[in-house]
Amino acid sequence: MWFRRRVPKPASTACSRPLRCWPNSPPNTAPSSCGPITCPPAKQRFPSLPMSLLSFLEQLGAADASAAPTARRGAMAQLGRTAAAALPAVLLTAATATPALAQRTGTVLDALQLALRVEWLQDEFYGQVLGATGLVPAAIQPDFTLIRAQQRQHIALLESYIRTSGGIVETRPRYDFTGSRGGASATRFPDVLTNTDTMLAVAQALEDLSTRVYTGQVALVASNNDLMDMVVRMFAVEGRHAAHLRQLRRQRGATVKHWISGTDNGGPLPPNTAGFYAGEDRVEQRVGALIERNVPSLLPATIGLTEADKLAAATEAFDEPLTAAAAAALIGLFAF
Repeated sequence: MWFRRRVPKPASTACSRPLRCWPNSPPNTAPSSCGPITCPPAKQRFPSLPMSLLSFLEQLGAADASAAPTARRGAMAQLGRTAAAALPAVLLTAATATPALAQRTGTVLDALQLALRVEWLQDEFYGQVLGATGLVPAAIQPDFTLIRAQQRQHIALLESYIRTSGGIVETRPRYDFTGSRGGASATRFPDVLTNTDTMLAVAQALEDLSTRVYTGQVALVASNNDLMDMVVRMFAVEGRHAAHLRQLRRQRGATVKHWISGTDNGGPLPPNTAGFYAGEDRVEQRVGALIERNVPSLLPATIGLTEADKLAAATEAFDEPLTAAAAAALIGLFAF
């Protein structure tokens, strides 16, 4: 599990922290020059989580990944050989609390390569949709341009970390966002590059995928403070992207929350997006004393709060990680 951090602040509400167009503009840059996703999201608070963890995540999420991590060469010397060491007990348990889903084996290099694959996927997607005439409405083209710029900055950081440590960056694959893998498979999203609503639905699924990928890999970078800082900040950025894509779909009439609720009824385009949300209906979590508990049973008996409401709240409060194998399979729907 991972405490969910993707609730967007309404556009009409001023940020309580300085605005920043990630990563190079000065604080309090005019929002009009940043696009509508510059304001960090309001944080959902789950009452059973220790406040030390909430404070830690708040500090990490307040700014995006640094363009110049410190002591990178020395910190990454063991990149390809070192599996995750222990995080502080609360954070590591939160990152790996789901035995059936959380990845527990691998190296730091494995984690960074997987994160790079999903960032490549998103970069290519936004590049193709921005290049398709009339697909992205003019009013939201700045949004997509900014999102893509942030994906490319993530790519630059990840590739730099891998190369600096002596690792080899994999060859970037080809992509087919219809899901047919260049005609080798059945088409899943035939009008993704011609229909704005289909495009936004696929964009949402890809952003939700990236959030779950980072959640699943965070334990592998826990032994390195610089990497942990970078990965959790990237995770926060991807969460903001996901919430914003959902808001854009809401503006076009889609019935969708700003965050994942259960399995999201199979995602925006079921059944073809169902795999992106498998496992998100988990209600057993480690809370309080880090004991596995049924979260709905811990919620107060509030007047008007039904059992269905409690179940939804329990699934919405946590991000569920993907294993590397599950993430690779979903990326493989488009990459070949």
